[in-house]
Amino acid sequence: MDFPPFSARPPVAPSRPVQVEDSHGQRVDEYRWLEERDSKEVEHWLKAENAYTKVGMASTDALQKTLYDEMKARLKEDDESQPYTWHGYTFFSRTFKGKDYAVHYRRHGDQPEQVIFDGNERSTALGDDHDYFDLGVMAVSPDNQLLAWAEDFAGNESWTLRIKNLATGELLDDVLDGCAASVVWAKDSQSFWYIRLDDNYRPWQLCFHRLGTGRKADLTLLEESDERFFLSAYPDRAETCFFVELASTDTSECFVGDLTTPETPLKMIRPRQKGLEYYPDSDGGKLIIRTNDTGINYRLVTADFETPDQWQELLPHRDDVTLEDYELFLKHIVTFEREGGLVQVRIREKEGSVRTLDFPDEAWSVGGCDNAEYAADFLRLEYESMNCPPSVIDVCLKTGQQTLRRQMPVLGGFDASRYETRRVMATSHDGVQVPVSIVGLKESFQKPAPVMLYGYGSYGASEDPYFARGRINLLDRGLLFAIAHIRGGADLGEYWYRDGRRLSKKNTFHDFVACARMLIDEGFADKNKLVISGGSAGGLLMGAVLNMASELFAGAVLDVPFVDVLTTMQNPNLPLTVTEYDEWGDPADKAVYDYMKTYSPYDNIQAANYPPQLVLGGLEDRRVQYWEPAKWVARMRERNTGNSPVFLKTHMGAGHFGASGRYEAMKEAAFEQAFILTVVGAGRDSN
Repeated sequence: MDFPPFSARPPVAPSRPVQVEDSHGQRVDEYRWLEERDSKEVEHWLKAENAYTKVGMASTDALQKTLYDEMKARLKEDDESQPYTWHGYTFFSRTFKGKDYAVHYRRHGDQPEQVIFDGNERSTALGDDHDYFDLGVMAVSPDNQLLAWAEDFAGNESWTLRIKNLATGELLDDVLDGCAASVVWAKDSQSFWYIRLDDNYRPWQLCFHRLGTGRKADLTLLEESDERFFLSAYPDRAETCFFVELASTDTSECFVGDLTTPETPLKMIRPRQKGLEYYPDSDGGKLIIRTNDTGINYRLVTADFETPDQWQELLPHRDDVTLEDYELFLKHIVTFEREGGLVQVRIREKEGSVRTLDFPDEAWSVGGCDNAEYAADFLRLEYESMNCPPSVIDVCLKTGQQTLRRQMPVLGGFDASRYETRRVMATSHDGVQVPVSIVGLKESFQKPAPVMLYGYGSYGASEDPYFARGRINLLDRGLLFAIAHIRGGADLGEYWYRDGRRLSKKNTFHDFVACARMLIDEGFADKNKLVISGGSAGGLLMGAVLNMASELFAGAVLDVPFVDVLTTMQNPNLPLTVTEYDEWGDPADKAVYDYMKTYSPYDNIQAANYPPQLVLGGLEDRRVQYWEPAKWVARMRERNTGNSPVFLKTHMGAGHFGASGRYEAMKEAAFEQAFILTVVGAGRDSN
């Protein structure tokens, strides 16, 4: 369907062809000038694009308001989280009507509850006119007297660490800028470890800070010079030591440190070896390590602190099961194992018996949630499916009995029984069967319906079936929502990921196109009303499939899309480029360069009839630079032979994750939904 006509003409981005010297030759780039972040011309063009998008979407203003009001009506604005306990205190948070951010509390026994952090109050620290705030981490000191937190007022993920005295509310003078969102307290509660960012926003230095001393006195304990590796730190499960992890996409190296005597040198567990990944924790007596040393699906091993490189097998590698994660308890080990495309939760007594938990749905998403205490006798899970809101479930470790503690409220008359979920298979170009999860009103399955097909397919991130309160807006207007579980994600295990990266990356795109064709051929989707959506690396997916099969799609949403692959992957000065070599390949290798060139979306825009597109970016985005969506739109307009609009909306005060407040986030979601509904002709009744 054509987007409704409007009178405004799109801004013209001047075409200024330049010869770009690549690793293996030259390319012509007409819009390289858009990469000049500080240029007034670029700023003017981005703002002109925003104005054009506003005019082009003006016919949906009433629909946007309706969609926003519906989302807000389903939201329990005054709400409280499920409490959890740690160090004798109960912690929980509340949200309040009209407030964007949560307020965090704690309570000790029968004493009155105490506000420990108010996100609404803190968000105005730079003034009421500042519209971005993000809380990265909160960490209470072991003696319960101090709170450390990380905050970001720009959206560029360069965090500032601050400390507060919880008894007096006094902010300490210790303020550390340019950090990662990470704090590990020492046992003395007067010092902590933190991580500094380099000039490219890469976590690269482990530092030690003692309260009351200036930053110049901080010790740099470890520095990672290889830009492929990011540094992180975390305490062990039993709170007896801490770990420092240096990790690239496919290799890791870890050290163990002493929480009691900070001056004790870090001890390496096992030196890095290309392709070897290992992720340690500790029960206080032994190291427990998940590793891929004997197979890609990982196994579980133990080691002594004195000889951490000597591993003894606890759970063997299995060819058909991927060990994704584990949680340690005093008498149990809980494993999260991907089998048949779904995560199975297994409770293992340290003596050896195993219990697999049962769940009520055919497909689900599940993971650990607020398991703060090592000595707890229950496991806390967050569970959801495509028509079941996120639920907090406590599981007795001894008996396996499940107790529902809380389910996310969905107001406005939501009735899960009105909706149906299905899991179907699509045959990809090479015969591989690709799962697709679908949800919609039961009657929407009775005939071809408008469909929104979502995909990601990178970094081994699994898109398990999940619930989204805002999605109900689309479902109740007759749309089906589908997730393509394509290669490049780990939806079916580690091998699924590896078969969709590097020189196999195009399997991701072929899988998605196959899913789209299946939805049409099998009668799920109206062939003229199939809209696609993806963000970041999923935006790369959107660009690639639009170039491959633009005729299949009625419209597309590209959210902070990674579409200028060749340019980005040949610029080591960008924050993520070097560490991304393990995911995409290094274009210094001619075979990799040639392969990338065949799918890089910006480089493969054709003279073709492309469908309507909504392209979103963030000026402060350091993961996908703002100029990637901008250049995509500029060249798309130049080469598109059709009349469908291509809208660019750049958030001038945020980064990769868009608006920070919950109400602004709903407005952004309503904007995207209005575009989708207009494209498929399902929003007219609300205009």
